[in-house]
Amino acid sequence: MTSMPRAIRPAALAAALLCLAPAAVTAPPAFAVVERFATDPLAPGHALPFYAEGDVADRFTFLPEEPPRFPGDRRGTLRVPYATTLPAARIFTPLGGVASLDQDFAFGAILTIRSEGFEADPNGFSQIAFGLWNGHTTGIDRTGFPSDSFDLIEFDYFANVGPFGGPFLSPTVFGGEVGGNAFFNFAFQSSETRLPLDTPLLCQFRYAASDRALTLTVSRPASGLTFAPLPGAGVTVDLSRLSPTFLVDAAGIAAYFEGAPSLHAVVDYDLLYVGKLPAPWGVAARRAPARPPAASTRPGPRKTDR
Repeated sequence: MTSMPRAIRPAALAAALLCLAPAAVTAPPAFAVVERFATDPLAPGHALPFYAEGDVADRFTFLPEEPPRFPGDRRGTLRVPYATTLPAARIFTPLGGVASLDQDFAFGAILTIRSEGFEADPNGFSQIAFGLWNGHTTGIDRTGFPSDSFDLIEFDYFANVGPFGGPFLSPTVFGGEVGGNAFFNFAFQSSETRLPLDTPLLCQFRYAASDRALTLTVSRPASGLTFAPLPGAGVTVDLSRLSPTFLVDAAGIAAYFEGAPSLHAVVDYDLLYVGKLPAPWGVAARRAPARPPAASTRPGPRKTDR
């Protein structure tokens, strides 16, 4: 378990300033982060450096003997209890660069929400979360008001079903600081959809700079090494009104504190990536809806007086 060195944070800020240079606008970031959780990400000497903040001991447990769940998976998983009465915690790894609104990028994860012990209070509203953030500016008090989670792009699944509906798949993006509260500069979009339990879910984000649009799709295993999109589990967020933009330089998994038993969900992570979806997996293309038969141009049968 390692805390993020102070020396990394000024470097991340310098990289963020370079990102604003004109040359950076035209050059897409070459991120290639792949963590398959086949070994403990917080163990010394791990291939990717992961840093920890908060109550990590109660929030993150590596299970080396957990069997593979889907084709291409490896033994081992990172288990994360989203229990809203526990103190907040998160782990993350540097991207090796900075992403902003000016460049296309992609990231995602494969996770499984376990049915055992699953509880979502209908009077609560709490999320399962992972994403991209800034190692210098993004605080851990995401659920507070004011919130200090500036510069954050997050997968949020609110499993609670309350008077206003649910569950909700609601990706959320916070830009740079405005007025000391992250909620003064953020964007989100929601789809009312229930994600299946005990099923590996491929959650993919793609950001298109030309449209200022961030799209999330969730897929489940289909055939072999292929995943297929879940109906209704797709959301696009318009980021054109964020000002100032986000600057993110790390990828990770977060579990937040609420103070009330709003949610208890144990989630197993088997992949966290930034860049292209890593081999050997792929996603089946959606089939185009069948077209109705073309209308005939030949004259139909004529009526007779018989």
